[in-house]
Amino acid sequence: MTTVRLKYVNSFVDRHGRARFYFRVRGHRWPLPNPGTPGFMAAYEACKARMATPAATARVIFGPNTLGWAIERFLASGEYASRAAATRRADRCILDELRRYAGGGLLRDLQARHVKNIRNHFRETFSNSTADVATAVLSVVWNFADEHLQLDLNTNPTIGIRRLHKTRSEREPWPEEVMAAFDANAAPAMRLAFLLLLYTGQRRADVVKMKWSQFDGESIEVLQQKTGEPLVIPCHKRLREGLERQPRNSEFILIGERGGPLVSESLSMAFRRTLRRAGITGYSVHGLRKNAGVALADAGCDMREIMAILGHRTFAMALHYTKRADQKRRARTAMDKWEAAESGKPKNIAGSKR
Repeated sequence: MTTVRLKYVNSFVDRHGRARFYFRVRGHRWPLPNPGTPGFMAAYEACKARMATPAATARVIFGPNTLGWAIERFLASGEYASRAAATRRADRCILDELRRYAGGGLLRDLQARHVKNIRNHFRETFSNSTADVATAVLSVVWNFADEHLQLDLNTNPTIGIRRLHKTRSEREPWPEEVMAAFDANAAPAMRLAFLLLLYTGQRRADVVKMKWSQFDGESIEVLQQKTGEPLVIPCHKRLREGLERQPRNSEFILIGERGGPLVSESLSMAFRRTLRRAGITGYSVHGLRKNAGVALADAGCDMREIMAILGHRTFAMALHYTKRADQKRRARTAMDKWEAAESGKPKNIAGSKR
């Protein structure tokens, strides 16, 4: 299959492990929908047309108290610098477009109807999900200005603005039958990816970057992209056996068709195709991280042990990943106590004679 590379299109992986695409020219960045999705080519052509307009790349000086002025101060702030690198890159695409489209307006004049116009601009130019992100980023800038720029502002006008993108359901752990169906339909490379995802419990963005140099025969070293958390994860025996069988044809453990490292989005697409061959939909790569948390909890691991594998920094997040196993265990304990409390008591059968 021929791969067509479009000029000015770049990408990165955000803190959630999702591939993000943007159009970049002469220091300016504009967000793009994912290639192959409806609206991508229209957005790409719009960016090319914008690039051809002299005003698009000219340096604009924004007056005091305008949205563009506030955005520039936010970009220079410690609050922006403290964000994860992937978050800064994603936000910068949105912020540049906000400055270009609405930067000249006074921040104190911004009302809900203006926010809707901005949201709709991002929807028409890019996508529903990008429009929702733009609303969220605008809210962050507003709160920053209210807190640090000593402006006389009213209520944040982004509050109550309806989201356009449908909220995705929580990604579910895979049932045993789904895992068996995947294994039956997967190519060897995908089986190895499955083992890495399940038995390390790591996100896809971290798994695709794993190198053979990080594997010492017993453990795998990981530096989590989202959190920056360094981990040393002992290999489950099934993963260790899978790695020992795998030829080392690259510095990366998982490689793409051309011999280079896999991109996380490509890994997700390959998993979806494999599941579709088995007639299964509705399960994602990230669900296997949930499987790891549930399996650890079922094995009797405490929260700190689970956090040591998954790399969570808070008990709340670790609990979120293991709540099903915890609920099942507590329900079993509760039922055992109920039965024990009734043992030795005469049974009162509904409808029996007294």
